[in-house]
Amino acid sequence: MSLLDHLELNIERNRLVEELIDFFLHEEFEVHGARNIEGYTMPPTIPNSGYGDNRPRSPDVIGFDPKSHRIVFGIVRMDRESLDNEESLTDYNVFLDHNAQRGEQASVVYVMLPDALVQEFTDIITHYIHREYWHRIIPVRARPT
Repeated sequence: MSLLDHLELNIERNRLVEELIDFFLHEEFEVHGARNIEGYTMPPTIPNSGYGDNRPRSPDVIGFDPKSHRIVFGIVRMDRESLDNEESLTDYNVFLDHNAQRGEQASVVYVMLPDALVQEFTDIITHYIHREYWHRIIPVRARPT
């Protein structure tokens, strides 16, 4: 990948992170951190209790839903390869495991992705993620560019 391609990919990723922030704000979530977005601190790392490589994970956006009294995570997926690679599956599990014992206040994961990938993402989630977590991992359709 050329330097220009890498730069364009980073610009698009940042655009999607900003779009995810807009989604959070529209949902009336408090935004507490966002990766590489001016005016926001980096999201904290979340401990990993035994998934994948066992390394802590950091979402692209982290916030709080004051209505449901729970933490909300936002992650960006830009292409098919990033939907179910080992790193992504670890991310999903770590974030879904966060506060899982709190019932209705368990953390929720919002995944920003292109419209063309939503159905495949849903199929992957229902294949790889435990059924009791399905309602807490929610695809968010990115606006077309």
